[in-house]
Amino acid sequence: MRFEYLIGIRYLRSRRRERFVSLIAIISLAGVTLGTFVLTLALSMMSGFQEDLRARLLAFTPQVTVERADAGVWNPGPLQKRIAAIPGVTAVAPFISSQVMVVAGTGSAAPSYVSGGILRGVVVDHNAVLTELRNTLTEGSLKALATTHPVTITEQGKPRVVELPGAIVGKTLAFDLGLKTGDPIVLISPTSLGAGGIGGPRLRRFVISGFFHSGMYEFDSSLIFVSLKAGRALLADDPQLESGLELKLADMFEAPRVSREIRAIVGPGFKVSDWTHTDAPLFSALSLEKFTYFVVLLLIVLVAAFNIVATLVMVVMERRKEIAILRAMGARAGSIAAIFLCEGAILGVVGTALGVGSGFVASFLIGKYHLIRLPADMFMVSYVPVRLYAMNFILVALAAIALCVAAALYPALKARSLSPVEVIRYE
Repeated sequence: MRFEYLIGIRYLRSRRRERFVSLIAIISLAGVTLGTFVLTLALSMMSGFQEDLRARLLAFTPQVTVERADAGVWNPGPLQKRIAAIPGVTAVAPFISSQVMVVAGTGSAAPSYVSGGILRGVVVDHNAVLTELRNTLTEGSLKALATTHPVTITEQGKPRVVELPGAIVGKTLAFDLGLKTGDPIVLISPTSLGAGGIGGPRLRRFVISGFFHSGMYEFDSSLIFVSLKAGRALLADDPQLESGLELKLADMFEAPRVSREIRAIVGPGFKVSDWTHTDAPLFSALSLEKFTYFVVLLLIVLVAAFNIVATLVMVVMERRKEIAILRAMGARAGSIAAIFLCEGAILGVVGTALGVGSGFVASFLIGKYHLIRLPADMFMVSYVPVRLYAMNFILVALAAIALCVAAALYPALKARSLSPVEVIRYE
């Protein structure tokens, strides 16, 4: 081991008349440890929230969609086969979507409730795109959308049994309308009501066959899933109808590349969009917030770095005679500077190792055992999600050590500039 490192380690040890200096060194070490601990824990939590939110959004937002630019009716079958052959595409399915009005409680003595919603017509059989919807179901099953169900309704005081297609709605929308499984609802296309009263409104009855709960109020309070056939029967000539293909990818981050390949296939007559553009403002805000947390919490390490400056400056003042003797014995100025850089690096490495290590353990325990609970009715999750990414811990460690070494530069240069002749003459 080089003598610079041996001397640097020795200078950090406490002697009777230098205990105050060593105490400040311990405080500096604790500051680095605390700063890196809080920073790694915060980044793990922010990564967890970011990933959890992304998963919830993409549960009901297609990763890639392909639609006609003119919103016209078209047959997606031939194009579906060509898109399915693109590398990275695991599933392709047609869909339709439009705004509707939901009327609950009709056909009986109970009062009627009305709410707005978004109708999504989907293919039920062998549709891998609906995996996330299937995972959020709290009641019922997707198979219920593909069949009709006998329901007793009352019209003009007379009960009768009718066969109605199934519909799956969000728990919030069901609560607002007072719905339960087996209740009939009426879906109305709003555009059919605004044509000056010409013709009858387009409406159709459905029966509630299940509920889903995504934790996202925007989805739980508005989305209504029906079969593609039943949805087209209601919205056949709706000018607000969105009709196209939705894609599921093996890697969601390949969406921009897949979108470019689809645009080359379909040409200018189609509109291709992916989740990185449709939800770009939200995810950009989350990334900015995560970076802000990193910078703000890094200030804790910066405060500890200032303590390191004070510690090493006092060590330089205490060791003036020893530095002069080393220089007189032939030690180079660079070696003197290396002694104090070594001290700063030791404080940084030990404090960072303790802080990052304890932050990793704490993050792991919080994520595995859900130690921090949240009110489920106020947040979209009932516990704090945590994701452990090696890059977060590496960046924190590198930033903390760099700050500690930078803090040691001034004391090292101060020691390097000491004149051994002047020190020995006057001391």
